Amino acid sequence: MHKRTETICGESSIVPNFEEIGNNPNFVFNADPNFEPLTLFNENGNTVLVNSWLECANYVNGGWTNYFSDYFNGEFIYFTLVSVSFLIYLIRKRIIYSEE
Repeated sequence: MHKRTETICGESSIVPNFEEIGNNPNFVFNADPNFEPLTLFNENGNTVLVNSWLECANYVNGGWTNYFSDYFNGEFIYFTLVSVSFLIYLIRKRIIYSEE
């Protein structure tokens, strides 16, 4: 089993067949009362609540993770920083010219 799956979903003796699950549009995951429900996130910020180890492993195998910061968008921070810096520059420039 993948280390990431064990880290997020926990250990299990189940050997999942992800290909079979993915090829069956009517596959239903049964809730496991011994599994602590877990919220997973994808890169778009979508969430899913999983109720069994098999369901959790299936989503983790598909690229989902247990925390959203895994998909931190650095471009947005850079854009905000440049925009604020430019705004400060314009304000300072206006203040300096108004004093002359």
